[in-house]
Amino acid sequence: MRIVLAALAVLAAVPASAATLLTSSAGYTGPSLDLTAFPGFYTFTAGPVSLPNGITYTSTSPGSVLGTGGYGLNDNGVMNTTRIIGTNSGSDVVTLTFANPVAAFGAGMNYAVIGGNPVGNAPVISAFDAGGGLIASFNLETLAPIRSGGANEFLLFRGINGNGTLIKSFTMSGGFLIAGETFTSAVVPEPASWAMLIAGFGLTGAAMRRRRAAIA
Repeated sequence: MRIVLAALAVLAAVPASAATLLTSSAGYTGPSLDLTAFPGFYTFTAGPVSLPNGITYTSTSPGSVLGTGGYGLNDNGVMNTTRIIGTNSGSDVVTLTFANPVAAFGAGMNYAVIGGNPVGNAPVISAFDAGGGLIASFNLETLAPIRSGGANEFLLFRGINGNGTLIKSFTMSGGFLIAGETFTSAVVPEPASWAMLIAGFGLTGAAMRRRRAAIA
């Protein structure tokens, strides 16, 4: 009986619905990141900067960026023409605050990688409630790593769904983490994956030729 009561107590302590990491835009109804006011070369600022959809940008560093123009992510490519916001070191924190709390927030994201490892601190996204309490925090490299295979202008959708807890602010930190208005719909295979794919095609072709020869 004590075991049953203890189990019930543990279940009662677990939230009915915990926040989740979003890795797909399917079904996403949160606000979009609109950076059309920053079409030119980067603005370097700690903010605050008011963006459309009731979003206010701030950063811990005056070197954080808004706009376009040759933002290098090492092995994860270069952002030349895509409008982005982002940290400009391995330890900055960019915060997006919502005028009206939202159920979820996500955008196309990427971060700097060298030799398979993030540059600087781990790339982390976090969500906070109206009282400043942490709703959830996710290490992207651990839970949903991003690899462009060397492709440029590459962003994959990442975000947080509060699952019933409204999000007042959303932070991006570490790893030269950036977010943009768009995102890539499919992951580009890495060189090793391409090699395996090509080898697979070759084996399939050889098998088909052997089959035709046997029939003949």
